[in-house]
Amino acid sequence: MLIKTPPLSPRSVKVFPALFKAQLPDTLNVIRHAIPEWTAVHVVVEGAGPARNAPTKEQIRDELLAQLKPMAALLSPIHTLTTPEIPPNTVCTLVPDRVRPTFAPEYQGWKFIYQADARARLKDIFDRALGGIPEGTMGVADALVKGQIRGQAVLEGWNGSLVIPAFKRTIEALIDPAGKVLFWDTAFGFETTGEAFFAMSDLILQMPGAQTDRLYFDATNFSWFLAFYPGGEMRVGMLG
Repeated sequence: MLIKTPPLSPRSVKVFPALFKAQLPDTLNVIRHAIPEWTAVHVVVEGAGPARNAPTKEQIRDELLAQLKPMAALLSPIHTLTTPEIPPNTVCTLVPDRVRPTFAPEYQGWKFIYQADARARLKDIFDRALGGIPEGTMGVADALVKGQIRGQAVLEGWNGSLVIPAFKRTIEALIDPAGKVLFWDTAFGFETTGEAFFAMSDLILQMPGAQTDRLYFDATNFSWFLAFYPGGEMRVGMLG
């Protein structure tokens, strides 16, 4: 699947096991300043063999994670790095977790969802609609507008030719006003309520100048989706 979330720029922070406790405040300060800049931090052990009473690599990792929650988490498959090589003697690689990148866009009426949560929900809707996220460079619209979904396409067409009242009636019949709707803009996820989504649905249909795929879906029960190509071709799918 074509995911356009920018890769993280890695940097390294050295730790000396024998001095880990003494230098911990400084180490944490460096990482706390780096992580919000959409940076991955390789924590690298330096120095000779383990000193007496020095923490193990696992203890260093666990202490850093405990001190840095909820800001940081361990590197996982959803994250990519601008330089993927992991330095020798890396204890762990820390990545942003409960962090909103400064360059992430803002959409009126939508709340930013942290990356791990957004990607987990994206996986859930694709599991429901297609049996999994497609491999390769297929985009959201290729997969959901053109693909064979596990459900029914209840409305298809182009946003310039659809009748807005008919579109809104379809959306109203699908949504739970109290449920959550997630918007995936190919890079980040944003959330609103079903009620708020319905109120802005005519604007979503007629959004001018959209240059990327857009996906809106039920983030509570994963029972429906609305996908757009750039230019306006769209599909509303109801999932079994």
